[in-house]
Amino acid sequence: MLNLLFFMAFTYVHPIHVSVCDVIQKNDKVEFTFKIFFDDLQTSMGLTPGEELPSKYSGSDQLINDFILKNVKVVVNGKVAKLKYKESYSAPPAIWTEMELEGVQAGDIKTMEIFNDIMVSLYRDQTNIINVAIKNTKKNFSLGKNDRSAKLVF
Repeated sequence: MLNLLFFMAFTYVHPIHVSVCDVIQKNDKVEFTFKIFFDDLQTSMGLTPGEELPSKYSGSDQLINDFILKNVKVVVNGKVAKLKYKESYSAPPAIWTEMELEGVQAGDIKTMEIFNDIMVSLYRDQTNIINVAIKNTKKNFSLGKNDRSAKLVF
């Protein structure tokens, strides 16, 4: 489990607001890896450096999982797919979170839409980059306030 004190100890201020989501195929699974700056994540969750974790959360992993599930939706072949949390780890000044699509096999995907709303309401200049490498297809998307979803047809 990610140590919240370590998580909150890094308050690196950066000049851009960006998150990165890598979507890759591993065997027949589809894995998502999110990279989000610590300070942006804290601000978007209403936290300030050094603040205690809200009591409704059992740990920082749960807080991060809830944040991503609130802000990212995936639709595969016209049906909402569930992201399953695997782990988070720190690489200051960012946090990396790994998830996978539950009950979806990469070989069965015909269409996929990824809706990414991470911090677009918080920062006017927020950019959410999505890199996809599935089924011999590689695509990159740059999403923001006016374009929050990426659509793929395989």
